[in-house]
Amino acid sequence: MENYHRHQKLKQLSKQTQLVDQNFSNGIMLNALAALENLAIYYGYKGKRIFDYYSGYARRDSEQELVNAVVLQLEIFRSSHYNYTTVYSSYDFPTNLTNEQVIKHVKDWKKHIPKQIEIYYDEMLNYLYGNSNVSGITNIIEKKKKEMGPTTEEDLARVGRAAPFVNTDMFNQMDKVKQSYEKKGDFEIKAHLNRNQDENAEMKDLNVNDQNYVKQAMIFHQIEKEIETFFCKVCQNFQVSSLEFNMFNKNVEQFQNFITGMNPGESEILEKINLYKSYIDNIAKKCGTLKDNDINKLIEICEGIIKLYSSKKQSQIA
Repeated sequence: MENYHRHQKLKQLSKQTQLVDQNFSNGIMLNALAALENLAIYYGYKGKRIFDYYSGYARRDSEQELVNAVVLQLEIFRSSHYNYTTVYSSYDFPTNLTNEQVIKHVKDWKKHIPKQIEIYYDEMLNYLYGNSNVSGITNIIEKKKKEMGPTTEEDLARVGRAAPFVNTDMFNQMDKVKQSYEKKGDFEIKAHLNRNQDENAEMKDLNVNDQNYVKQAMIFHQIEKEIETFFCKVCQNFQVSSLEFNMFNKNVEQFQNFITGMNPGESEILEKINLYKSYIDNIAKKCGTLKDNDINKLIEICEGIIKLYSSKKQSQIA
């Protein structure tokens, strides 16, 4: 009897794990379908948006961004589909969306696209037919990677900013499945069909956060530039008016407020630290053209800015 109960518990845990895995994989599939749907609409498909809820924020008037989104999502889905079918033999779909329905949607989109783009839709069909162990667009993926260039520090920073949102969403999804399974012994996985992109609160929050960061970064870099211009003027023996000093002080104050939310890369941090060290060296030589109080204050500000950049470096290491 004890062995029977242990077997039943393991069976339940196995089913729960499969539902969690299916929920994640179905989400990835729906992201890929949304990307393909958006690309088809760009090329003239007039049908209703079915998967808009799962759309990313690639510009819908940009062929390049839409194609890049398709390539990325197909690559992710291929891996997800293959891993799922390797563990569970066959692929499971949401209760309100069958494999046949998905195939029909993809074939409908394919009728409205240029010949050279068909390969992406054929790739998706290939996975849906159960052949995700191979990719027909490997060369295209590698070419796209070369076009995009190497991963930059800003790319990594953007991933870092997105991580808390992605992790929270993953945890919430897992928790939703587990709670339902514990209460009902099952969990119904349904796709959000015929719903607008703006209804996806998690994706919307992620995009708003990213857009806000971009705006804040633009302001921050402008403040950086104005502070550096001021120091260059001082170091070149140009006279600085009281009005310029006041504006400089306001910029420094704003800089201190903004930098806490910025994520500069390591090379940028080192570049800035060395720049402000050079300002200190130059300012110290201006004893004949600057008042002692001004010299001390400017050096103190430089040291404070160096400290702020250094703290960003330490936080990245941590």
